[in-house]
Amino acid sequence: MLSIQAKMLNLIFQKMPAEDVNVEHNYPKERAKNAARKVPKCPTGITLQETLFDGISGEIIIPVNARQDKIIWFIHGGGCTTGSAKESRECTYYLAKTFGYTIISTNYRLSPEYKWPAQLNDCMKVYNSILSMGYDMRNVVLVGGSAGGWLALSVTLRVRDEGKILPKAVCAFSPITNQADDLPSHHGNEKTDYMLKNTLFCERQNRALFGTGKPSRELLLNSYISPYYGNYKGMPPIFLAVSDLEVLYDDAVTLYEKLKAEKIYTELEVGKGLCHAYATLPMMPEAKKTLSNAVKFAESIS
Repeated sequence: MLSIQAKMLNLIFQKMPAEDVNVEHNYPKERAKNAARKVPKCPTGITLQETLFDGISGEIIIPVNARQDKIIWFIHGGGCTTGSAKESRECTYYLAKTFGYTIISTNYRLSPEYKWPAQLNDCMKVYNSILSMGYDMRNVVLVGGSAGGWLALSVTLRVRDEGKILPKAVCAFSPITNQADDLPSHHGNEKTDYMLKNTLFCERQNRALFGTGKPSRELLLNSYISPYYGNYKGMPPIFLAVSDLEVLYDDAVTLYEKLKAEKIYTELEVGKGLCHAYATLPMMPEAKKTLSNAVKFAESIS
């Protein structure tokens, strides 16, 4: 049975009117609206440090008695068009307070002002900056939701390709993993994914991110754009979570099957009847459970 909190969120998103994706979206207005929302206060026993990572803004959230072997690098979602580290504090504060992890939460340039691969390049700048700050990447769990989950996978693939030190694990919640194919849930779940609806896999979103409404299949098959098509040899363990109602349901499920086939240590958690990227919303008991399982997964790795 769904929690009251989950039911309330579903109702809120369900009542939001569907967008006309044939009309250009006012992204600055959406960002301003999101940024104006009240953010939680820094909890007792937690220190918040706003920081630059090679010019990329972000923050470090440090719990009392922080340990150098418990680090989470959190990449926010928002379709690469909105979102921020600040707007993610409900989740990042919860992770720090509940599990005792130091949280490195970072931003990246947003589209449509900055086209792909600006977002990936910014994350790579952050990666290099984290190393230069003295953190051991082998103690870092890379976490992201939605577009942040996509970027978490893409960054790790690129780090592997460049022969650099890999993170301890990746936890990708409701990630975008396949932009090359029309998976059944991409359109089949538009009526049950009350948050995304029909806004993700459309020409408007493609124009915002790639500069064209119809990117070539060759471009979309790039493993950093569609991590499903990546080679996972030598990759770290990967925890996936998704709701069965999401447009991105098949993105997570098909990647999970691929990871198993490639003998990568992996786990998939499917939330029943929950909203998009539910795991990043710990106001819900269901999200708290998934976050706890993700941490247990990461801590099971020796």
